[in-house]
Amino acid sequence: MAEKKFSVAICGGGIGGLSLAVALSKYPDIHVDIYEAATQFSEVGAGIGVWPRVWKILEHLGLSEDLARVTALKPSYDLSDAFIFRKSDQAEGLDFYQLRTQGSFLRYHRPDVLQVLMDHLPPHYNTFFSRRLRSYEEPQTGEIQLLFEDGSTAKCDILIGADGIRSAVRRSMLIQQAKKETALGRITESEELINNIEPVWTGILAYRALIPTERLQAYREAHPEMKIRVPQANSIPIMYMGQHVNVVVYPISSGKLINIGAFHANEKLAGTTFDGPWVEYVEKDQLLASHAHWEPELQAILQVTIEWPLIRNNVTFINKFFPQCIDKPSRWAVHASKPLRTWTYGRVALLGDAAHAMSPQQASGAGQAIEDAFLLSTLLGNRLTTLGNVTEALTIYDKIRRPIAMEVAARSLVNGRLFGLQLPGVPLANDPDRLPELGDAIKDNWKWTWTTTLDSALEEAQNMFTAATSRVGYAPQASLQSKL
Repeated sequence: MAEKKFSVAICGGGIGGLSLAVALSKYPDIHVDIYEAATQFSEVGAGIGVWPRVWKILEHLGLSEDLARVTALKPSYDLSDAFIFRKSDQAEGLDFYQLRTQGSFLRYHRPDVLQVLMDHLPPHYNTFFSRRLRSYEEPQTGEIQLLFEDGSTAKCDILIGADGIRSAVRRSMLIQQAKKETALGRITESEELINNIEPVWTGILAYRALIPTERLQAYREAHPEMKIRVPQANSIPIMYMGQHVNVVVYPISSGKLINIGAFHANEKLAGTTFDGPWVEYVEKDQLLASHAHWEPELQAILQVTIEWPLIRNNVTFINKFFPQCIDKPSRWAVHASKPLRTWTYGRVALLGDAAHAMSPQQASGAGQAIEDAFLLSTLLGNRLTTLGNVTEALTIYDKIRRPIAMEVAARSLVNGRLFGLQLPGVPLANDPDRLPELGDAIKDNWKWTWTTTLDSALEEAQNMFTAATSRVGYAPQASLQSKL
């Protein structure tokens, strides 16, 4: 065992937290403890998309072979079919655009990805379950003190908050920053920090469900006149579009399941408080009624939706309990974190949804968490990084990653508008011949996921750190255009 350089506590055992843990395992001199609020590592969710930009990172982490076992799709950097865009808010649907990308868009069942990450955790890592963080204290010198809701405590040199959109690490960090601003007499800045603690509603309601592929196939056979397309293992995802609404449908788990997400947007409500639980089951009729005028193919898919268990699940569980599932999709009020001035404070940093929870319209939320993890681990693992200069490494992580993730979040909202047939200056409802222009706009907004890599950002971060440790000024700004 290598001599310990410093200890890192990861608060949160989702995809972002475990990606960081796996990435840090390449550096044996970094001691890692993982704290998870649940009783086991688990993920809420169904489908997860992986674009070429993120796939390259997963390959580097040595996960490609295990990930290949949980999907029928083969990764490729060749020209690939990624999506079919279809106008569906009418009696007869219309395929109007096929999105082709340089590299494949891989789809996974989220718990499968989490299991692969779990399988790659080193046995010497300490993992603690049922440890929900309440707060932390970072003294001027010495270790960071962690206080958990059950009254237990722990210590670490560096704390990484990967604890999701309602992050306790973010809350504690912002409160501490606000206290400092208040002490300096900067009341406005202090109030801004406190105001940034709670996420905001995007105005989007997402109805989510999983369908056993066999169930939709049986429905098709019972209604041959409807000519319903049943997604197979290698089928291209379909985006069914209507005014301010889009429904994405694609297979996961090697074609055993079909993932469905119906997104209903009302931009006038963005930034307001959502009245009610963020996630709840709803009657299927509620979803069907909102698509009553849509084409038969989409209505058939919604008709056979099953309950998507809100517990963090796996395919075995779903298959075992299909008979007990009731026909209720889950409805999610999609929230996003407010843009922060910094993701770091002292020897504490945020990662993933704790830093930049975003709308899912670019299938990039998990991918951005993986990017956070890989770049952060690279800086922490740098041979020049010590406990004495680690705050500089965290600052550089923030300078590189925060502008990029914020731009991705903004692009995701743009995608959502385009999916809802909202192309500025083009009345698509009255001029369907111009629908291909919409497809081009989506492609242009999304192309960074397959035309860029994290390589230049990694190089920039390393150069900045080398310069900083040599006391040379060097602090450019990163963006998708300039750094990726």
